[in-house]
Amino acid sequence: MRATDAPPMIPLPQLAQMAGGDLLVREVPKHPSAREAFLREGVEGASIDSRTIRPGELFVPLAGRNTDGHRFLEEAFTRGAAAALCDRLAYPAWRGREPGPLVLVEDVTAALQRLANRHRRSWQGLLLAVTGSSGKTTTKNLVAAVLETRAPVLKTEGNRNNHWGVPLTLLALRAEHQAAVVELAMSGAGEIAALAAIAGPQAGLITNVGRAHLGGPGLGSAAAIAREKAALGFALAPGEPLFVGDGPLLRAALGKARCRVIRFGFSRAAEVRPSRIEDLGPDGSRFEVEGFPPIHLRLIGRHQVMNALAALAVAREVRLDPEAVTAALAAARPVAGRMEVRTLRGAVLLVDYYNANPESTRAALGTLAGWPGRRRIAVLGEMLELGTQAARLHREVGAAVRGAELWAVGPHAPDTAAGAKRAGLRVRVFADKAALAVALEAALEPGTVVLLKASRGAALEDVLAPIQEA
Repeated sequence: MRATDAPPMIPLPQLAQMAGGDLLVREVPKHPSAREAFLREGVEGASIDSRTIRPGELFVPLAGRNTDGHRFLEEAFTRGAAAALCDRLAYPAWRGREPGPLVLVEDVTAALQRLANRHRRSWQGLLLAVTGSSGKTTTKNLVAAVLETRAPVLKTEGNRNNHWGVPLTLLALRAEHQAAVVELAMSGAGEIAALAAIAGPQAGLITNVGRAHLGGPGLGSAAAIAREKAALGFALAPGEPLFVGDGPLLRAALGKARCRVIRFGFSRAAEVRPSRIEDLGPDGSRFEVEGFPPIHLRLIGRHQVMNALAALAVAREVRLDPEAVTAALAAARPVAGRMEVRTLRGAVLLVDYYNANPESTRAALGTLAGWPGRRRIAVLGEMLELGTQAARLHREVGAAVRGAELWAVGPHAPDTAAGAKRAGLRVRVFADKAALAVALEAALEPGTVVLLKASRGAALEDVLAPIQEA
């Protein structure tokens, strides 16, 4: 049951039409008034997980490597699903025992994307899409925070930023939302254009271009990654704003785009830039931007100022109240696992295990180098998706460590260590995370500062679990 008596977001017949499928129900009420009431029933939101689906949502059964979501249709309806998509090839197994309203489609993923796009087109607010090699999630959160100073905003939650996640985000749009900030991720060429076609943004934001995803299909260089990110700009209509972290690769990639490019960053060429920055170490940064009161950003690291500048560029464009914007940025706190400051056994931990590429790792190492402490340890795990350049880039990152010991773990630990050794650093290489955890526990004490940095797939947080439990 829904919490209110408001009409459903998408009635069942309209749901089938928008998804490009056929509505099938086992029993339709015979009485006209009951039948009319049934047809007014509909869905509010969507889920691909039958275990966490909420009453009133659409269940989207995906076929994975190990299982097929169609196996969980009955469970989804038991938990309150209002309807479900169903692949026509999977339907015979449910014929005659349909657990609830089904929309039969040729391809569940394509139907989900079609449905989401048509729902988004019926919504009248501002949709801003965010992409970039790093900083997407923090920037998305900061942009949403400043936009919320004026009206309700929808933003991407968790990692819903791919060809399934973006449609699921769009299906959460409500009439009360006046803006949406939608994150777009990619691992291969052509994906940003495809996601932008689904989302239909009227504004875009590219945080930066780094060497993440060099191993992805069609991505073998930073220039290729820049072209992929720039696809967001080419998806915008002429004159629509694209906020861009200032840099030569993006400038070149956007050369023929017809959108209106607004640059933010630290260079004099950026239209939104700080006139003064003060590094406050553990307390973040204080900086000033023309048109806004002085800003105290409590997120750690100079790169976080860059993310805040992106939010300020958006705020200036849509003419938000400067005082309210400054307050929203001052209230921002780090997302778990993204340059999060913790204390353990008296030591300071800079926990940044959610994403890593050469540029973001260098930024984190710069923060570590400036952190007050008697002993600094850079615990670096693997940076994933770097393709044939992985070994070289791990060596470069190792050589970039400053004012700290390097502790390396993972398949490319020898490469990271080799770069650090050439730079004359103290280095330890660990066979696995269990051995690293033992050594780290012994090192934790007041005055020690530890950075933990790796790609999400490396699961570097596993190192902390046995220490925290001890």
